[in-house]
Amino acid sequence: MTPDLLAHFPPGATPRPEQARLLAALADAIAEAEDDPGAPRVFLVEAPPGVGKSHVAMTLARWSGDAYLLTSQKLLQDQYEREFGRDLQLVKGRDNYRCERYPEARVPTSRGMCRRPRGPLCQCPYARAKAAALAGPIFCTNTSYFVTLRHWHAEHLRRRRLLVIDEAHNLESQLVHAFTVAFPPDDMRAWFGAPLARLASAEAYRDLMAEHLERLEPRLEALGRALEALRPPGVPAELFLEAPPSREEQDLLAQRDGLETALARIRFFVESADREWVVRYPAEPGATLELVPLTVTAMARELLHDTAELTVLSSAFLGHPRVLAEYFGFDADGVRAFASGSPFALAQRRIVYRPVGALGRASLERLEPVLFAAVAALLAAHPREKGLVHAPSYAAGRRLMRDLAARAPAQVPRLIWVESSEAKARALELHRAAREPTVLVSPSLREGVDLPDDFLRFQIVTKMPFPDLGDPWTRARQERDPRWYALETAKALVQAYGRSCRHAEDHGVTYVLDAQFARFLRQYRVLLPPWFLDAATSALRAHAGADAPDGGEE
Repeated sequence: MTPDLLAHFPPGATPRPEQARLLAALADAIAEAEDDPGAPRVFLVEAPPGVGKSHVAMTLARWSGDAYLLTSQKLLQDQYEREFGRDLQLVKGRDNYRCERYPEARVPTSRGMCRRPRGPLCQCPYARAKAAALAGPIFCTNTSYFVTLRHWHAEHLRRRRLLVIDEAHNLESQLVHAFTVAFPPDDMRAWFGAPLARLASAEAYRDLMAEHLERLEPRLEALGRALEALRPPGVPAELFLEAPPSREEQDLLAQRDGLETALARIRFFVESADREWVVRYPAEPGATLELVPLTVTAMARELLHDTAELTVLSSAFLGHPRVLAEYFGFDADGVRAFASGSPFALAQRRIVYRPVGALGRASLERLEPVLFAAVAALLAAHPREKGLVHAPSYAAGRRLMRDLAARAPAQVPRLIWVESSEAKARALELHRAAREPTVLVSPSLREGVDLPDDFLRFQIVTKMPFPDLGDPWTRARQERDPRWYALETAKALVQAYGRSCRHAEDHGVTYVLDAQFARFLRQYRVLLPPWFLDAATSALRAHAGADAPDGGEE
C-alpha cells in the first residue's frame, strides 16, 4: 500500500509543487520496497536550494515514526530545531551542554559531576537530551556524533525504520574525518614524550603505534589513580564532588578522555592493516600527525546497511548513483535516484562570468593583484547590499583582506573575515544582526549556510573550488579515482552557487572570476545538474570574451 506522505508534511507549511512531486515518487518507491524485499532500499534525493529538502526529510521522518536524521553540521541541527523543534529530539556532544550541579562555574558536562571518579549517575542536560533522542521517534544529530556513539563508544543504537542523511554530498569527507587518527603536537608531547618522527608510510607508523599502545594503556590507569588521589584523605566523596572540579582536575579529566579516544583510534588503526591509510604530517613545526583512511567503503557500508531498513541521502547534488554506490559499498541496483529542477526563474539566480585569468596553484600568486582588484570593484558595485566572498583558502583570504585594506579602505568596515570554521557561527550572527551592508569573507561558507533575501544579494566565487592537491590524502584519492576529483569540484561549485537564492521571492547574483570555470563546464558538463547548467551556460554566452583561452590544468 502506497503511504500518504503528504499527510505527514510538517504542520503550518504548505507543500510546494516540487516537494509534492518528490514525495509522490518516494511514496511509490517506499511501497515497492515494503512489498518486494529485492526492491531498492537506498534513495538519493537531489533538489536545488529553495525546494525545501528539510521539509521533505522531516515528512519522511514523521511518516516513519522511527528515524535517525543526520546533518553534516551542528549549525544545520540548530536550523532543524528552529523549524521543527517539537517534532524531533536533538542531541549533540557532551561539550555542548553545561553541568547543572555547578551553575556558577560554567563546567561542561564532559567535566561535570558524573564524569568525576565515583561521581553519581545523574540526569544532566546531555544525558536527558541523549535519552530523549534514543527513545523518541526522530533522533536528530550530526553525522560525526552519530559515528562517535556507534563506532568509538560502541553504544547500541537500535535499527530503525528510516535513516535520513541531509547534505549527504559530503558524507565521505565526514566519515573520513570521523575515522582519522589524529595527534596534535601537545598530545604527542604528553603521550609520546616528543613529536613523532616523520616516517615514510602508514605501515611504518603501524609498528610504532603498536608499541605505544602497550605503553599507553597503563598510562590511562595511572590517570584514573591520579584523579582518585585528588580527594583529600578522610573527605567523603559526596562532599568532595559538591565543589566544582579544580583546574588540575579538569586537566586530568581532559587528559583521560583524550587518551581514551586516542587509544580507541590507535587500536582501530593497528588492527586495520587490510585498509589503505595516508599519512598527513605537514613539514612545519607544531604540525598535527594524521593517519587518514584512503576510502571509507567498509565504514559507510556498516552505517548505511545496519542502521535502518530504508536510507535516504539528500542534497542539492550527489553525483551519479552508481558512483555513490561504489564509494559507499552498496549494490548499485539497490539504489533509486529522485531529482527536482529549480523552481526559480533564471533571472533570480544569475551567474555572471568575469574571468581574470586561470587561477591554478602555479598562477594564483601572479594573478592575485588583478583578482583582488576585481573583488574590490564588485564590492563597490554593490555598496548597499550584503554579500559573500568565497576565498580560495584561509591564507589567500588573509592576503585579500590585507590588499583591500590598502586598495579599497572604504570597503573594509563592511567586511567580516571568518578566520576559521569554529568562527563561522559567530560571524553569521554578526552579519545577520548588522544594519550595515556587511560582506562575509571566507573559504568555508560554501554550504550549510542559510542567508535568504537581504542577507545575501551578491556573492563572489574567486577561484574554482578544486580540492587541494597539496594535501596528501586528496592527492592519493585523486590518483586512485580521477572521477572523484572532478565530482568533488562539481559538488563544491554547486553548493557555493546555492547560497544565492533560497526561496520563491528571493534573488541574488553569483560572480565567477576564475577562467577555469569555462573549461570545467566544457569538460565535465555531464557531471552537473541541469538547473545549474542553465545558469552557467547563460553566463558563458553573455560574456563577451567567452572564446578566450581557459588556461592550463589546475
